[in-house]
Amino acid sequence: MTTVVGLDPSLTAAGIAVIKHPQHSDTPNAPRLVCVGASGQNGDSLPTRSIRVADQAERILRAMPPSVRLVVIEALPPKPPLNTKLYQERAALVLRVVEFLARRRIPVADVSATTLKLWATGNGRAEKAEVIDAMQSLWPHARIGDNDNKSDALALATMGAQALGWYEPELTHHFAPRVSWPVGVGA
Repeated sequence: MTTVVGLDPSLTAAGIAVIKHPQHSDTPNAPRLVCVGASGQNGDSLPTRSIRVADQAERILRAMPPSVRLVVIEALPPKPPLNTKLYQERAALVLRVVEFLARRRIPVADVSATTLKLWATGNGRAEKAEVIDAMQSLWPHARIGDNDNKSDALALATMGAQALGWYEPELTHHFAPRVSWPVGVGA
């Protein structure tokens, strides 16, 4: 298993970053970044929303390589936002993807948005643009553009790759992020 996947889950634009083990990566070492998703309609029925969740889970899983060693996913916020339907759909999506991975014994770690931002920038309340800039600086050959979904996914994948010992932390705030790593991963 030679890749780590970072996942910023969303129904409309899930960010997915794939980092290869350094022994198997190309030169220059550039992670693969993609966004997958489709928009729904306000007022969609429960069956329509359920199918949309299933379809998005399928798109996400198909974007992952077969050689996944670890998936690091952005955790749901502890408190639901105002739009509970979107929160329910996102929760269903996360659980569906994690169930698929767990049944195949692929380790999964979830990381809060605050921890992700703190790890990426040194500031747990950083703006999206700051995370994009930090990830572009860390991975100069990555094609992030202005896509915060890709930058979040890349931060998550990089955290996982560092926890596996594939890459050394480069900045002070990269050491010991507050993550409950699966058994056999991290410190």
